[in-house]
Amino acid sequence: MPLYDVEHVTPLNLLQQTGLAQALTNLHATRFKTPKIFVNVRYTDVTNQIVFRGGRRVQYNRIILRTRQGEQRTKEVYDEHCRDIVKLWDGVVVGGRSSSKEGPGQKLQQTKQLRTVWVMGALTTAVECGIARPGVGEEDKWLEENMDEFKRLAEEGDGDFVNLLQELES
Repeated sequence: MPLYDVEHVTPLNLLQQTGLAQALTNLHATRFKTPKIFVNVRYTDVTNQIVFRGGRRVQYNRIILRTRQGEQRTKEVYDEHCRDIVKLWDGVVVGGRSSSKEGPGQKLQQTKQLRTVWVMGALTTAVECGIARPGVGEEDKWLEENMDEFKRLAEEGDGDFVNLLQELES
């Protein structure tokens, strides 16, 4: 149920959107033990959005993550997660060069920079396909308790749950 809102002023083509979505999904699934089918990534072109920072009108790329909060998810874990997100953006959008380094002639690269990553740990709960999400740290127990329902949905042809069962087997 985590939601990554990618708000961008840099034009992103379908290949970049797909690459970034897959990278964010893999990062989140690995770090937080979340099945990939529950990771959502949404893109919004904000070039026409009016934003002020410090009293000045600005345009910049940002990612806002809405996710669950818990004792196992410390500020340090989220700080590392944010830095990893910037690295993913650099690899997919900027082309592998670090977008956080400024130097002469880097105006174009600076406009491609991911300026901000915000983590909003306010996702109290969510229900998807009739199944309530687990609390932080309860993922293994939740998977076990809901396995029959996952199998039923997969047998009915729900592609997300077919993929979930394949992911859990690997």
